[in-house]
Amino acid sequence: MDSMLNEKIKCWQEWITSEKRLSLNTQKSYQRDLFCFLDFLKKYINKPIELDDLEYLDSDSITSWFVSRIKSGVTHRSNARSLSSLKSFLSFLVKNKFIKFSSILRLKGPKFNFDLPRPLSQNQVTRIVEKICQANKGWVTLRNFLIIILMWGYGLRVSEVLNIKKDDLKVSDLLILGKGNKSRIIPISLETLHLLKKLKDLSPEGQISNDFVFLGVRGKKLKAEIVQRLIRNIRSELMLHEKTSPHSFRHTFATNLLDQLVDLRSIQELLGHSSLSTTQKYTKVSQEKLKQIIEKNHPRS
Repeated sequence: MDSMLNEKIKCWQEWITSEKRLSLNTQKSYQRDLFCFLDFLKKYINKPIELDDLEYLDSDSITSWFVSRIKSGVTHRSNARSLSSLKSFLSFLVKNKFIKFSSILRLKGPKFNFDLPRPLSQNQVTRIVEKICQANKGWVTLRNFLIIILMWGYGLRVSEVLNIKKDDLKVSDLLILGKGNKSRIIPISLETLHLLKKLKDLSPEGQISNDFVFLGVRGKKLKAEIVQRLIRNIRSELMLHEKTSPHSFRHTFATNLLDQLVDLRSIQELLGHSSLSTTQKYTKVSQEKLKQIIEKNHPRS
């Protein structure tokens, strides 16, 4: 890879950070996808990549990249995201006149079927909470319990839960910073607020100066991988569906609101979705549930 291309990549990274204001996870994904493609392209054209090579990219090279990834187990959904990453970089190059054009910007992503959200039943949530509370781990048990409550009872993403800071607990309305730095206000109950403050006070000695509420046993900010592993272990013990994950609690929150006839706009606001179409996927879950009820209870079923 030549030095000019390296320089443009660094400029692009600054652009998606400061101007596009993509989340940290999205930035990392975009950068990883781009470098993955450039590694592939180097082998595909059998020479070091230069800036001019990107101007003359065609759909065949992208298709070959997709096929190679699918053979290695990458999903169509991941390929679609990777194409978005590459388009972001090429769009940046065209916008700043580093290259004249790119036919890839007109290329549509691969089609794939959206999986419907899989909410948990009330009984499943109860069993998960009971399993967490059975652990005799002091403040860690309270920590894990509160993580579930915030995801299930307030629809927070696991990353949003782990980003809550101690200073955020001075008021009963939490300011949540979601995807794309989109903020929203979530009112929480006094009981939940009390437990969060209790958790803050129970933090290991010597770690009180840490800004975050949810800490690991070593006193550092808790990582999402720890929560994912916790749910994975509980899923195995309780024999829950293989797709049960921390995000399942957020799905459950949204589905429960829809079942209670809460309007989509309010659900969109609570979930922090930038597009109503993202929220509308939960209506399909509700329709599937209605279909099952009719099939089970219809006089001629």
